[in-house]
Amino acid sequence: MTKDEQKDKLIEEFLTAPVFDSDEIDLAKAERAVLSQIGSEHSAFRRAVILFQRTAAILIIPLLILTAYLALKDNDAPEPEPEAWQELSAPYGTLTQVNLPDGTKVWLNGGSSLRHPVRFRKGERTVSLVGEGFFEVTADKSNPFTVETAQMRLTATGTKFNIEAWQTDSVTSITMIEGRVSANFDNAAPIAMTAGQRLSFNRNTRKGRLAEVDPYKWYAWKDGLMVFRDDPLSYVFKRLEQTFNVNINVKNPEIATDLYRATFEDESLDEILRLLEHTAPIRFVYHEREKNSENLYLKKQIDVYQRIK
Repeated sequence: MTKDEQKDKLIEEFLTAPVFDSDEIDLAKAERAVLSQIGSEHSAFRRAVILFQRTAAILIIPLLILTAYLALKDNDAPEPEPEAWQELSAPYGTLTQVNLPDGTKVWLNGGSSLRHPVRFRKGERTVSLVGEGFFEVTADKSNPFTVETAQMRLTATGTKFNIEAWQTDSVTSITMIEGRVSANFDNAAPIAMTAGQRLSFNRNTRKGRLAEVDPYKWYAWKDGLMVFRDDPLSYVFKRLEQTFNVNINVKNPEIATDLYRATFEDESLDEILRLLEHTAPIRFVYHEREKNSENLYLKKQIDVYQRIK
């Protein structure tokens, strides 16, 4: 047999011979091996999942307990009590002294009222005034003292001042006795004031006036005095109206500008009017008090005329 014939025979035997012996294949063993490998990988994954679940449970349970505790604590915490306020008034023709929780002293002129908290909050001491009040403020820079009226807001730390803020008067005034304050009207820029100054604001004209004055004249009422120093009679009548809750009607306008100088001490309205008749060219006519539809007395009406010499 030639070499080429031998070569062709070898190639034929190689191509026709099986790659492996089918009788030697164990299918069951092969299947078990594959399943074992798959099971091993599945077990590792399952163990990882279980470990993650246990770790998450360890972390979540304390968080749930803490959340529940905080919720119960918030529910059990008492609600903050509403701020309690007190309002004090001075009857017409009298004076009333008020001692505030911080030690500040306030004198109220007749017909005035003061509203203040029963206990001041930290960082502020705020009160509201209607009428006239003299303030002797306890010094406390960390807790500024504030007085509010319908037209004005005044801030101080420790000082003495007088405020006139009558509802029936278009003018609101501050008179400084000691120390410094900052005041602003209708949210305008604040104005700094020192002792001996008087600041007046007219809500009708929207104008203010700052002047140097003798302070005692403006707060002498605190000592039971009513002081007039070359003031027009129109101002004298206005002070009497505010203090005694009456209406004084000037029937001869020319007398309103007459200047008057006097000091009254603890006199009643009738006594003051009698003194005025003796010291000024005027006379008064009194009217009986009338009642309104609710059977309540209206203000006493007093007419003033020029007295013929």
